[in-house]
Amino acid sequence: MDIRVATLCDFAQVREGLLFVSSAGITRVYREAFPAPVGVMLALVLEMSPVEAMEPHKIRVRVEDADGQKLAEMTGEVQVKLGSGHDPGELVNVPFVADFRAMKLPTPGRYQVAIQPDTDGANPVALGFRAAVRNDS
Repeated sequence: MDIRVATLCDFAQVREGLLFVSSAGITRVYREAFPAPVGVMLALVLEMSPVEAMEPHKIRVRVEDADGQKLAEMTGEVQVKLGSGHDPGELVNVPFVADFRAMKLPTPGRYQVAIQPDTDGANPVALGFRAAVRNDS
């Protein structure tokens, strides 16, 4: 399994095996005051072999502060039932979404979303972002 797409976005959903993403590539969140909701979602596309896709796999996603302290964590499971439309050996794209919009950020500063698949050899990914007070003056 490889993580082929990983992005923070305003909104994401999976429909009929497809990933829909709105306003991707977030690296900054501006809020009036803190604590404040982070307001972002995580969108992933996992690439797997057909054999891997049919097995259940867990994905652990953590939101951490600059010191690596966990602010939120969720674990999801992915598994695909392949139809007859796949060629033998064809790699499978599996979309995955995690919703952290309501999670509170305690203070301005650096944060990251760390993604860890449970598959041997799968590389973890970390997406960093900065939270700051909005200054509209």
